[in-house]
Amino acid sequence: MAQKPVDKQVAHRFAELVGLGATQHEAARATGIGTRTGERLMTKPEIRQLVEQTRRAGDGDPTIRALLEATDEAENPDWERRVEGAELALASVAGESGGRAGLLPGVVLRFPRPR
Repeated sequence: MAQKPVDKQVAHRFAELVGLGATQHEAARATGIGTRTGERLMTKPEIRQLVEQTRRAGDGDPTIRALLEATDEAENPDWERRVEGAELALASVAGESGGRAGLLPGVVLRFPRPR
């Protein structure tokens, strides 16, 4: 059975989320694709390149990097500040590429909290 092609915007958002530190499975769920589809996307050079560009964009801004790695007084992840960092990094990547900031319509990004 032939594989259905993934919408270009969805593939790019998947790559950006992976570049921001989401696992492939988390990014796949957030963009509404299957985990195997996400794994297949990661074999494409253009997707891997976008992942690396997104990582570099986040690494270049110390404020974004600090937010993405934020912890509370007990050294537990500070999820509210980390989400803020992810939003800033996405806005930065969208601005550099001429795109719009934010997720695709209907996509909700959720960061799991540890138990």
